[in-house]
Amino acid sequence: MVDEVVEVFKEVAQISDVKKAKILNVALNEQSGCQDVAVQVLWSSRNLTSLERSYTSTDYLVQGEKVISFLPVPVNKNVELSQTSATGKWTALVVTSEKNQEEQQVIVLNQDSSMKTFDLKASEKHGKVYSDGEFGCLEWSPDEKMLAYVAEKKQPKPTSFMTLPKSSGEKEDSRGQEFTFRDEWGEQLVSKHQSVVCILNVQSGEIKCHDLTDQLCPGQLVWAPGGSGIFGVAFLGKPYRLGLIYCHNRESKLFHMDLEGSYSIIEESANFRSPRVSPDGSSIIYLRSEVGGPHAKCAQLCLLSLSDKQKRVVVDVVHRSQAIEEGSCFKGIYGYAGLPRRCWLNDSQRVVFSTMKFDNIILYVVNVVSGIITELPHLGSVQVLDVCDDWVLVDFSYISQPNQILLGYLPQQGQERQLQLKEVTCRREIPGVPNHYYSQWTFINDTPHPELKYSDIPVSVIYYGPTSLEQGNEKRPLICWPHGGPHSVVTNVYSMAAAFFVKLGFSIVFPNYRGSLGFGEDGVNSLPGYCGVTDVSDVHKATLQCLHRFSDVLDDTQVFLFGGSHGGFLVTHLAAQYPKLYRVAAIRNVFSDFGSALSCKDNPDLTFVETGFPHKHGKVPDGATLGKMLEMSPISRIDSLKTPVLFLVGKNDARVPPSQSFNFYKMLLARGVQTELHLYDDCHPLSKVDTEVDSLIHTALWFWKHKHTVC
Repeated sequence: MVDEVVEVFKEVAQISDVKKAKILNVALNEQSGCQDVAVQVLWSSRNLTSLERSYTSTDYLVQGEKVISFLPVPVNKNVELSQTSATGKWTALVVTSEKNQEEQQVIVLNQDSSMKTFDLKASEKHGKVYSDGEFGCLEWSPDEKMLAYVAEKKQPKPTSFMTLPKSSGEKEDSRGQEFTFRDEWGEQLVSKHQSVVCILNVQSGEIKCHDLTDQLCPGQLVWAPGGSGIFGVAFLGKPYRLGLIYCHNRESKLFHMDLEGSYSIIEESANFRSPRVSPDGSSIIYLRSEVGGPHAKCAQLCLLSLSDKQKRVVVDVVHRSQAIEEGSCFKGIYGYAGLPRRCWLNDSQRVVFSTMKFDNIILYVVNVVSGIITELPHLGSVQVLDVCDDWVLVDFSYISQPNQILLGYLPQQGQERQLQLKEVTCRREIPGVPNHYYSQWTFINDTPHPELKYSDIPVSVIYYGPTSLEQGNEKRPLICWPHGGPHSVVTNVYSMAAAFFVKLGFSIVFPNYRGSLGFGEDGVNSLPGYCGVTDVSDVHKATLQCLHRFSDVLDDTQVFLFGGSHGGFLVTHLAAQYPKLYRVAAIRNVFSDFGSALSCKDNPDLTFVETGFPHKHGKVPDGATLGKMLEMSPISRIDSLKTPVLFLVGKNDARVPPSQSFNFYKMLLARGVQTELHLYDDCHPLSKVDTEVDSLIHTALWFWKHKHTVC
């Protein structure tokens, strides 16, 4: 059985992922009279020999209906950031040394293959460059003479009290500071304490670093028109830092800084993301959402006119649904990635972005002058990656169809729905898993919500597997796989992990319970205070519906549970509340006890909010609050849980501390429940290749081992 599972994993794992893609150049082909578009795709592959990621870059030239594909080129895994200038003449790379992870260089390449290098560590201007998705950026100035990026603020090297004192010429005595704690930004942002704005002159090699006062941490930089300064977002670090990744409810400020480091605050008291300057330099758009409350929510699209400094909301928060053109409905702007780096069309009046609508990712065009929102035709999910000269590059997939890069030219205003997307990369198949192996539907839970106004919010379901029983085949086990978050969503996009289980002979149901993104702001707000109640009910009803819809395909005596984080929270609740249905469970980084997590997770505000209490910095819960938190937690149902449970735990997880899994595991051992725990040198997503290989294969073997167990 082990060999069979390993071979299936190898087969599905060889399908590469799209890490990112961009339009390199748009040029008129004088012979054809049409535009040629050069596209570059960065592929991420699982190297199952070294058990790490390998990267390749492939260039494509799109000439009308003809696509020329060039040979893939290996990419150095130590390239942290890369950016090509607007004219395509220069490419900048931030590279970490293989010999010393603390040493970084900026490499600037010219079209003629000449190269300049700048040793960032030797410059002693700042610490390591930020390359994460919350702060990181690498941006060419309009004149292509400067690069803007974000890095850790330079700190004196801490030493023991027993070291010799510094010379009188040195500014700061750092003796006795070697064990001083410095606050950081939590999960996947370890060692990021205080960021600074950095500007590198690529002609002189001079680096200027500018920090903001009052522990403001800058990031997401873009150049102002003419290169006279930069815009950016600064996160508040006082009184202490809360986990930032996946949490777009953190207070930040939108700021402008000149080249000498003087800055002014444009807007504050909200969460800001993705500032983007229009091609004509007249305005800047950005996302804005409320501070506090659920960690992810519906955002506003705002516009600032740079001439008169007037601000207005272009797209507002959608509470349920907004009617738009062609009889479509719009559910609001969501998404952890924010706006694409390039999202403006050439007319400086329209913006292109993708967002969730139920469980699909949809492509939209918004006219920032008229406010008209246009939904573009779609099949599956379409994530916009880049926009250049009115050409739009997208990542297309659905649950049973691997990612494919498509390209299309957006017509003039009012004609956007005529967009035709053509294939840049080839369509790929999963051997043995037809791409028609899926179904989607929505339903209203017939159990009323405790707050009746939320009772009509729908639950969406994605089913992955055959919809009819093929001749000679046995009925299939069903895996119920709720998402984490809790304010996230399972979208209809390709998943290697899901393909692995389906190819092994399982089917999967992915329920998007009330509280998921893509259903309006009311959908998000329906969950806090009712975790363990409405979400559990929604997931269970989705599972029952799935078993009923595909009763000729699915074996209702073989229903398994798989989930991580809040998905693990739901898995343990379901196993305890419905032991006769769910046979076996596998849980990644389970959130099992609200109260005990408060003191050790990087976002304790989530615990207060999701259990129905307001949060403020420094709040200490009283006995009644802790009592309700315990009552809502899966640990309170431990005596009812008889299902065999496999724990998959990242020992570096700052979002859901490993202690949550350790304690639950020990409590099950004490009750004689079959259980096993695997501990990985990984963080919350368990996304390292060696972790992914071990955890998914062990999960499949765990399910097969207990396939016919009666609890």
